[in-house]
Amino acid sequence: MPNNPETEQLVKGYVRAIGSGDLEQVWSYYADNIVYEDTAVNQIYYGIEDVKKFYVKSMGALGVRWIVDTCYATEEGFGISWHMGGIHDEDLPGMPATGRFFTVPGASIARVKNGKIVRNRDFWNNLDLLKQLGIK
Repeated sequence: MPNNPETEQLVKGYVRAIGSGDLEQVWSYYADNIVYEDTAVNQIYYGIEDVKKFYVKSMGALGVRWIVDTCYATEEGFGISWHMGGIHDEDLPGMPATGRFFTVPGASIARVKNGKIVRNRDFWNNLDLLKQLGIK
């Protein structure tokens, strides 16, 4: 079954925004009532303001960029597999910057409504990240 073109374009724009590091652009892909779950750290963020705090705290400190390997897109949502990479050049809570490069595989499952992401769940291995940063 071919991908839904509108959702596929949303995914491409979203990933491009993450790669640009322009957080305002990233947030424009989320609905105001977004529910964002990061399973690797067992955290769920409710609403755009909560998600913004998460991004500033963690994604920015790690200089995260994504490379998407696979994308499945329907009218209702998408699933993507990706590699997240970056340099840990800013402190995270309880984790001083290491200056080390990392790359971790992962996947996201998302629900889309009215052209916005309303639910996102990320799956990746936090232990892999910590090992690469020399913390574990």
